[in-house]
Amino acid sequence: MYHTNENIDFLNYEHTIFPTKEQKGLLAARFDQEDGAYNTLAGLVNQSYSQGAGLEELKALVQNHPLPAGNEVDRFAISQIRKRIISLLPRLCSGKMACIKPRRADRSQRSACYHYVGISDYHLVLPMIGSIAMEQHRDLPKGARIYGATVYADCYYAFYHVALHLIVPKKVVDPAPVHYGKVVGLDYAQDGLYVDSSGHSAGYPAFRHQAQDKLNRCHRAANRFKTGSRRWRKFRQRAAKIERHVVNQRKDWQYKQAHALAQQYDAICVETLDLAGMMQNEPALSGKLCDNAPAAFYNRLEQVLNAQGKRLIRVDRYYPSSQICSACGRKVGKLPMDSAFTCPYCGLRLDRNHNAARNIREEGIRLLEQ
Repeated sequence: MYHTNENIDFLNYEHTIFPTKEQKGLLAARFDQEDGAYNTLAGLVNQSYSQGAGLEELKALVQNHPLPAGNEVDRFAISQIRKRIISLLPRLCSGKMACIKPRRADRSQRSACYHYVGISDYHLVLPMIGSIAMEQHRDLPKGARIYGATVYADCYYAFYHVALHLIVPKKVVDPAPVHYGKVVGLDYAQDGLYVDSSGHSAGYPAFRHQAQDKLNRCHRAANRFKTGSRRWRKFRQRAAKIERHVVNQRKDWQYKQAHALAQQYDAICVETLDLAGMMQNEPALSGKLCDNAPAAFYNRLEQVLNAQGKRLIRVDRYYPSSQICSACGRKVGKLPMDSAFTCPYCGLRLDRNHNAARNIREEGIRLLEQ
C-alpha cells in the first residue's frame, strides 16, 4: 500500500509472467530504451549540479530536455523517468547523495513502465508486445481498476513478473475499541527483531545470515571469471536467486507475524527508529539492520492493523525508553550496551529490551489517551 485518501486505496498486485523468446527480446529493448533515457537525464543533472545549478534549475532542465518518443508508450515511460529523476533532486542538492548513479545494463533487476495494460484469462496484455502468459494466483479486489503496471526482469532475466498498480475503493472499517489489557509495546532487538512488553522475543530466523555462506560462495565463484561471460552470469544469477528467496522468506515471515499480533492485541506501540543514524554511528550493525528490516515490518504491521480498525502507535524516536526504569519511572541515564538493565534506585533487573518495551507500552497508552 503506497498512498491512501478518504475514498480510495492505491495497491500493487504482483504476478509472475512467462514471456516467449520473442517477447523477451521486445522487453529487453524496452529496458534499454528506458535506461538510456534515464542515463541521459542523470548525466545532464550531474553535469549541471557540478557547475553550480540549483534545485529549480535542475527541475527545469529535467522537464524541458527533449527525449525521443515515437508513441504513447514511449511518452508515458519518459514521463515516469522524469518524475523519478526529479524525486532524487532534493537529496542531491542537500548533499545526501554525491550524484545520480546511471543504470547499468548488467544489473540484476531491470524494469519498464506501462500505462495501458489489461488482464484476461491468465494473460497480461501489454501494448506493442501482446498477450503474455501470467500466473494469476489471486483475483483483483472488487471494484479495482488498473491504472498502470511495471514489468520486471529479475535475477539476470531468470524470472519475469509484473506489478499491477490498482485503484481500489476504500473499505470503511469502524475503529475497534481498545482495551488496555490488550496493548503491547515492542522494542527493536538486534537478535530476534523485537522483544515485547511481556518479555517474549519474536525469534526472527535471520534468513539473510543463514544464506550468507551460499551467497559468498557464489560471489567468489563469479569473481573467478571475466565480467559478462557466460559462467560469470551463471553464478551471479545463482546469487540473485538466493537474494530473491531471502526477500520472499522475510516478507512472508513478517506478514505472518503481523497477522498474529493483530489477532492478539487491540493496539501496538513501537518506537520510531532512526535507521540511517544507527547505521552511521554503528556500521557493524548495518548487516543486522538490513536483515531484520524493522521499518518494513512496522509498515506491514500498520497495514494489517488498519485493515482491522486497530492502531499502531509510534513513539517519538527521542523518547528515552532504554534509560527509564519501568518499575519506579526514574531516569538512570545511558547504560552500557549489555543484555541487562539494573535500576540503581529500586533494584529492578530486567533484560534491556524488555525494560524498554514496557516503557514504550506506557508511553503509547499515554499517547492513546490524548
